[in-house]
Amino acid sequence: MEIPGSHSTLKHIDRYRQVISILIKYGFSDLVAHSALKNLVPNNLHLVPTREGQSVFELERYERIRLCCQELGTTFIKFGQILSNRPDLLPEALISEFEKFQDRVPPMSEEVVKEILAEEYDKPLEELFKEFNLTPLASASIAQVHTATLRDGRKAILKIMRKDLAKTIEADLAIMKHLAGIMLERFPETAAFQPLDLLRMFERAVTRELKFTSEMASMIRFRKNFEGNTDIYVPELFRELCTSKILCMEFIDGVKVSQVETLRGMGFDPHELAVKGVGLYFQQVFDHGFFHADPHPGNFFILRDGRVCFIDFGMMGTVIEADKVMLGDLMLSLARRDVKHLMEVLTQFSNDPKVHNKVQLEYDIIDFFEEYASLSIENLDGGDVVKGLNILFFDYKMKIPGNLLLLLKALVMIEGVGLMLDPSYNIIDEMEPYVERLIRRKYKPAKLAENAWEKVKSLTYLTDGLPQDIKGVLNKLEEGKIHIEYEAKGLDPLTNSLNAFSKRIGFAIVFAACLVGSSLVVLSGLPPKWNDIPVIGVGGFVISALFGIRFMMSIFKKDGF
Repeated sequence: MEIPGSHSTLKHIDRYRQVISILIKYGFSDLVAHSALKNLVPNNLHLVPTREGQSVFELERYERIRLCCQELGTTFIKFGQILSNRPDLLPEALISEFEKFQDRVPPMSEEVVKEILAEEYDKPLEELFKEFNLTPLASASIAQVHTATLRDGRKAILKIMRKDLAKTIEADLAIMKHLAGIMLERFPETAAFQPLDLLRMFERAVTRELKFTSEMASMIRFRKNFEGNTDIYVPELFRELCTSKILCMEFIDGVKVSQVETLRGMGFDPHELAVKGVGLYFQQVFDHGFFHADPHPGNFFILRDGRVCFIDFGMMGTVIEADKVMLGDLMLSLARRDVKHLMEVLTQFSNDPKVHNKVQLEYDIIDFFEEYASLSIENLDGGDVVKGLNILFFDYKMKIPGNLLLLLKALVMIEGVGLMLDPSYNIIDEMEPYVERLIRRKYKPAKLAENAWEKVKSLTYLTDGLPQDIKGVLNKLEEGKIHIEYEAKGLDPLTNSLNAFSKRIGFAIVFAACLVGSSLVVLSGLPPKWNDIPVIGVGGFVISALFGIRFMMSIFKKDGF
């Protein structure tokens, strides 16, 4: 048995009922009422939406969406968190609501943790660890973290994935796709938010996060990128204790960058730490093209010897060379308040470079600069600047690659780290040398020659295959197998009118034939008769009258008389 309009099977029906109950609870019964989902509404469900004795309609719609996702659990919370990185597709008010999500959930019980460890390891814990702390250090929606001591005395961190999480997410994704289809059918205006594309993006992201092997690969790549750099430390990965559901790495004994007074008491200069830490981040972006996408203060440590250490490599981003240059141009345009160049860069940023109202965009960019022109760097909030850019992206329907938006958000976080350490820190000034070096690298003679050579090779590949392609076309011409497709657009109204016209002509001919035939029968006096009038003729006149009435009604209905 399948739920109409979906690919969900009977095993998902209980979850469907739960989702439907919560949708109705928060005032989204319109998604349910006119779809196949109404058959799954629990009989005892009250259709008056209230929360804590208060009508949910007293809350803003976007707040209700957040609360609904929050109550639906892990999958929907993760979806909201990922959507918060798409300000080009969603309004700022909804983005702000999704940014309120806290990725903290009750921890798994000790029995469940032991069960997972027994499933993943083929040896008892006592043989693998000297000590294992069953009380979690932290608990999130995907995994929870435990501390342990290895047999050789080294301290370790174990990231353990929640049990049966993949099955829950699989069921929720099926339901979310079904709901997205209903939204598109019932509310066509939601197509502007590209719900199915967003779900595909989410499915890729969450699938990657459910594989700790991806995080392991990210740590290995990150370590390799910084080989020989004495300013940074990458935690050691204990690969022999890692599985697809458990990640085991070195415990970092450092000080969070948010503990500024502690760092100052250890003899560190906060300004130098800001320059070093943010500089290492710029190296990730502009030199390696592979960056930590969640650099909040909790993932940023300073070791006793002054080295910087990033932790939690579950969310990483990649930026290609061309996008690095675009990002550099964007930052330089902002720093120099170059309206024309910023407008060009914003349109390049977009997957669809067509901007329908460039004049209005230019005025909005001028207003954008005017808003921040009078502020000193101490009062200039990078988050507000990026929000301003995001509003431009949304208002002008600029579809920005997800990784670039992720990078912009990460740069705001890293700026926050710099300002936390030193309130006078200027991220644009620190970024400028990296950007200029990147642009010089793009236009240096060797790079230009390399690009020219690539174009020559592409042209060579084209010319190499051209004779064979021409020969193929000529052979098909000789054999009479050339097939040309022609599509005329915009002719549907004319076609519909001609169809209606031809039907009316056919109807009129039948009506006239019936009328003339009936008249001839009456004049012929053909029996049987009724009151000396042939019955067949009378019947013909009745049918003709019905045809005539139907014909007139179709004309009035069509022409609106």
